[in-house]
Amino acid sequence: MNIFTSTSFGTIFIWLAAGAFLVGAIVNASGHPKIRMGFVRLGFPFWWCWVTAAFELVTAVLLVIAGTRYIGVALGVSIMLAAIVAIVRIRNYRELPPPLAFLLLLALASVTGHA
Repeated sequence: MNIFTSTSFGTIFIWLAAGAFLVGAIVNASGHPKIRMGFVRLGFPFWWCWVTAAFELVTAVLLVIAGTRYIGVALGVSIMLAAIVAIVRIRNYRELPPPLAFLLLLALASVTGHA
């Protein structure tokens, strides 16, 4: 048995990923002017922070429900890939670590066998 298929590690990765998406949803839903301007800088309308927050919240919920984890992983990966593409498009590479960390958490949650 390897570390990634162990039940306790699998559960930890799933909850870490869900927690990260929940925190992301809360931060984006705050609609703070810096958050809104960040979305504008990436080429999205200022209100896109609330759309992203809703998607992140749904992702967090789907990740913690056993029957919907694969959907949650797929939605989360889609959100993070869109963020990465937007960041690379404007060549602001210093903003890449957060979406890459989220992708890593999703990858770890999905390889546990519990997704």
